[in-house]
Amino acid sequence: MTVASSSLTSQIESIKTTLASLLEADRKDEALDLFVSLLAQLAADHDKLAHQLRLMLKDRFDRKTERIDPAQLALFLEALGKAATAQDDARPVVAYIRRKPIERKGSKAVIPESVPREVVRLEPDEADKTCGCGASKVCIGCETSQVLELMPAQFKVIVYERAKYACKQCEGEGVVVAAVPAKPIEGGLPGFGLMADVLVKKYADHLPLHRIREIYKRHGPDIPVSTMADWVTAGTEAVVPVAQELRRLMLESGVVQVDATPLTVLDRDKPGGAKRGHMYAMLGDDKWVVYDYRPTGEGTGPCEFLGLREGWIQADAGGAFDPLFALGRAKEAGCWSHARRYFVQALDSDKRAAIAVKWIADLFMLEREAADYTPDDRLALRLERSKPILDDLHAWVGETWKTAPPKSPMGKALTYAVNQWKPLSRFLEDGRLAIHNNACERALRKIAIGRNNWLFAGSDAGAERAAVIYTVLGTCRLRGVDPYAWLKDVLEKLASGWKQSEIAALLPVANLDIAA
Repeated sequence: MTVASSSLTSQIESIKTTLASLLEADRKDEALDLFVSLLAQLAADHDKLAHQLRLMLKDRFDRKTERIDPAQLALFLEALGKAATAQDDARPVVAYIRRKPIERKGSKAVIPESVPREVVRLEPDEADKTCGCGASKVCIGCETSQVLELMPAQFKVIVYERAKYACKQCEGEGVVVAAVPAKPIEGGLPGFGLMADVLVKKYADHLPLHRIREIYKRHGPDIPVSTMADWVTAGTEAVVPVAQELRRLMLESGVVQVDATPLTVLDRDKPGGAKRGHMYAMLGDDKWVVYDYRPTGEGTGPCEFLGLREGWIQADAGGAFDPLFALGRAKEAGCWSHARRYFVQALDSDKRAAIAVKWIADLFMLEREAADYTPDDRLALRLERSKPILDDLHAWVGETWKTAPPKSPMGKALTYAVNQWKPLSRFLEDGRLAIHNNACERALRKIAIGRNNWLFAGSDAGAERAAVIYTVLGTCRLRGVDPYAWLKDVLEKLASGWKQSEIAALLPVANLDIAA
């Protein structure tokens, strides 16, 4: 018998003894109250466990989405009756803006003009060039078709012969030799293109070094993982000045979104040889993404890298951010995606959650409508059309919160909304604010994908280096810049003595729109 089952058995025996003693003492009412309270506790525990099981099964087997089919949502609302939609009738209906469906089967590949073209001219047989009348046929044009072909990666060894010159009459004095070319690692093997490829494959394509080794081996060179690890260290340290400039621009942004994800880091001093660190992503004005690693998930982390910043900081209600907002410098903006998530999870156990889900969906539809607006026009639309929805939702949350069991999924959803209402309403104050923190979550998704492949960071220093390279490559992705071409060019320029005062010119942006 396990410890857990033994403990449960002793509890049951204790309850049985208590009930028997109450009945023996003719205290039937107290025995009945105790029995009913136990049944209520068992029912609450059952509902909680059933809800957790549904969430786990959905996470394991269902699609990873929180989108609710409008038809399904309508069924929930219909089941709730007219009261659920009475307030909606007093407002203009928010039209659902359907996204253009994603083309899947039969869609055409996009081949940019930058891809080299090779023209192969095909001629008919000579016999077919002669007409039946005996005259020679003339070319009147060409029919064209194209095939996309792949040229596999090819390694080459560049041998630098540095010519030496001397004067024969001066007996070896005044010898000159060609200058040593710039290299990523002085005296090292990799060229700039190879080092850039390793960094992009590991941090943009999420390949562990041992897989990269196997890919390279198929094309010739067999490069030890330890050697490539040294290249990663050297390449990351080289782009630190660029990452620091991106951090400066992020801190100067009008709106900063921040979120975090756990990261396993090897540590011999910890039980099991590993610990749980945290990687933070910070998105400034949707232009600059910066990553910062912290060995723990404590609230001191956000304070250290955002504590001196004043202005908007958008985050979920994670406890790690409480000390940051407690400093009083930052203005907290909330995330309606997080609020919506709690109501979606509560739908199975309480159909009333459909009311909140529907109103939040209306807010999101209005944001889609205003996606291309200027901040001022977006704010005007929010005050005219989103604020009435928010007011109704606020009133409904306040009333429903009084009747929902606090520990139920619905109670947790309502408590989150009540506690976070001020941050959640902040998007009505500034048109630059997004209604959610989704863009920052997408930036962290790359960390999660990579984590599933390389599993852990070798040390705190390794995780810090990862944050640096994720910063520059993440901004490349955000700004639509080819990470390999950019990284190869920047590594070469930095190794050739690029001035620190001109680092801003190296930022991964197509058109530099940086404040001086």
